[in-house]
Amino acid sequence: MDYKYQGIILNKKDIAEVDRIYTIYTQEAGKIRVIGKGVRRPNAKLAGNLEPITAAEIFVAKTKGMGKVTGTIPVNVFINIKSDLDLLNRIFYVFRLIERLIPEQEQDERIFNLIFNYLHEMEKQKKESEKNDVLTFGFLFKLLDALGYRLEAGRCVHCERKLFPENNYFSIARGGVLCQDCAKNEIRRIKVSNEAIKLIRIFLSNKLENFSKLQVSSADVGCLKTVITESVNWLADSPRAFDNLARI
Repeated sequence: MDYKYQGIILNKKDIAEVDRIYTIYTQEAGKIRVIGKGVRRPNAKLAGNLEPITAAEIFVAKTKGMGKVTGTIPVNVFINIKSDLDLLNRIFYVFRLIERLIPEQEQDERIFNLIFNYLHEMEKQKKESEKNDVLTFGFLFKLLDALGYRLEAGRCVHCERKLFPENNYFSIARGGVLCQDCAKNEIRRIKVSNEAIKLIRIFLSNKLENFSKLQVSSADVGCLKTVITESVNWLADSPRAFDNLARI
């Protein structure tokens, strides 16, 4: 049976002598893996349109097991991203996290659109690391939200009281920010600045295309990275961890 997907190529892996396995996030079926037969041959026509960070129409023949790519039509090859090592590093960082967090065959058009919009916004950027970082971490907070797991940053996740500007902590086990009093007995906690908390609120309530306008200090960028890294590591390694997160 033949299928057509709107997909974004996340990764590729060489197998056998001339084949590859591609990991693709599709609009129709979520994350899938397919085989590109013979794509490593010098005269292979499919390989150029199956490079990571490419949006394409992808035609797949499937009977049992993994499908086989039979054709591709590129939609956007994101030339600016692919010619800028700084942007490439950020995109591949994000794609690695997507592969860890999202299981195969779980269709969600919102996530497809979010990934595509993130690439579209990064394609417009220049080599300005702080703006690129803000877009990247903003995307990742929105990704967790789209997966159904919103991190609480509007009030203390334990006592539910309003957060004061100083001495707040992030706990992924609790699913958000803790006030100073509630954080005392929390072993796995991270000190977070008031500005970082404000940024998380902005990320969760605004469109991705607005994030590049934000002025963010390098210290707050570092704080956001620590929160995201802690979140992804804990969530990816704990199958039941999401059960404790604050849900929408």
